[in-house]
Amino acid sequence: MRKEPKIESILIYVGSNPDDAIGENILKLPFLRVLKERYPDARITWIGGVGPSQFQGILSSVIDGQVDECLTDFEISDSARELFLRWRPLPGRRFDLVVDAQRNIVRTLVLRRIPHRVFVSGCWRFFLSNRKPPESLRRPSLLTDKMLALSAAAIGEAIYPSPVWPLSERWRTAAAALLPDGPMYVGLAPGAGKKGSGKCWPLDRYLALARIQQGKGRRPVFFIGPGETEWVDRIDEEVPDALIPNESDAMVGLKDPALAMALAQRVRVGVANCSGIGHIMAAGGPPMVSLFGPTRPSKYAPYASSVIALRAQDFGPSGNIANIPLDAVSDAVEEQIERPRPGTGRQI
Repeated sequence: MRKEPKIESILIYVGSNPDDAIGENILKLPFLRVLKERYPDARITWIGGVGPSQFQGILSSVIDGQVDECLTDFEISDSARELFLRWRPLPGRRFDLVVDAQRNIVRTLVLRRIPHRVFVSGCWRFFLSNRKPPESLRRPSLLTDKMLALSAAAIGEAIYPSPVWPLSERWRTAAAALLPDGPMYVGLAPGAGKKGSGKCWPLDRYLALARIQQGKGRRPVFFIGPGETEWVDRIDEEVPDALIPNESDAMVGLKDPALAMALAQRVRVGVANCSGIGHIMAAGGPPMVSLFGPTRPSKYAPYASSVIALRAQDFGPSGNIANIPLDAVSDAVEEQIERPRPGTGRQI
């Protein structure tokens, strides 16, 4: 059998529109991990939108060398005119593997002109792709599974990696100092990147849930971001024994996703809205209770060891996340705690 030439360069195109949703980028990490582990020596170039990539900014500590280059000035419109304007995209560049992670046919046809050895794209159900995943993987609903279908096509087999994202010892050591061994920690993430988006379960419910956990001898840990510091005084007042890990004495809350992931590795269960911090917690490995209002768990459920997704629509006629009752969330926390400790796979 003829041996396949070595993959030494990979281009991953996510899109030309700036992607500033942390959660969606976190959901792409399992796909990136599969490619990096299969082709550890390959140089990976990432195009995630025009302008600075989150992999160069807020998520740089999470990636930690997984991506070698981010192109921030390569824009392809969805106009058919691009087919006449883009005869030679990225002149002078060639890649062993090009992965097209979007579904617009014009952009796919333009990307296919980049010199390559293997081209993988899910556009038109992989019609233009040199390699295809098994038929059963070609129409997944979860965003992470869409990405993993691309990696399955690229490497020739479906791999679902551990949800626990690998972190450097630096972050695990910092998390152990903030959450020492001993208590059973329950992680609570009441925020979201856009608090006015309807994604946030009411803060008073999170506080009530924290008091319930205290009554059971557990230690609530609030994952608070830089944009949520106005909640800190209320948390301190109503749940004085709760922990709010800080990155330093000079600031309140967490701003580095890598530290938040490391802290999540130390909690027994996490409760979060459909949000960036919810996906960050899931990447730390705990079983998750995920709360959904206007968004759909069928697409945006976190890639976690175990997920119980509670939808607002299942508790009332509207999509108002406040429909989700405290008792339902508390029961879901107990269900996750009573389950055997999860392994490296997923349970949804």
